[in-house]
Amino acid sequence: MHDRFDFILGLRVRGKPAIVGFVFLGALAVSLLVFLVWGNRMTVRVLFFPVGHGRALAAEERFLPRHRGIDQEVKELVDGVLLGPMRNDSARLFPRGAQAIAALVRGRILYLDLPSRVLADDSEIPLKGRDALEALTRSIRFNFPQLHEIVYYIDGQAPSFSEKKNI
Repeated sequence: MHDRFDFILGLRVRGKPAIVGFVFLGALAVSLLVFLVWGNRMTVRVLFFPVGHGRALAAEERFLPRHRGIDQEVKELVDGVLLGPMRNDSARLFPRGAQAIAALVRGRILYLDLPSRVLADDSEIPLKGRDALEALTRSIRFNFPQLHEIVYYIDGQAPSFSEKKNI
């Protein structure tokens, strides 16, 4: 058995030891196996952003990391919307630098806590207040149709323009 390994170690390709090639092929095989077993852990989500300065929304596909729970999946989606569009013809929904504080799904209800920064006045943003939250709701409902109600909070408080109904 030891002689076989000596034979492999003694192989040469163009004057260089062939062991380097075997190590490379082994690493390639292991990485391919890992990819096939675990995948790339990304999923395609559709986010909606205003086009120009009107109320019309345009869809944008984006690859977002996959998570184990729907709470983290929704938070990742909301953070993607808060990050803003990748297309040049679309506008942001919320001011720069905002991130979701928390997303909690109980049954078919999503409780979403956003920072007060999302209500800040910004000249780049065509939709304000309720209209911006309705656009965010469209992204959430499109990607998570199992959610029947979305309850928004701003820094842990119900927004003053919010009503006790589905947004």
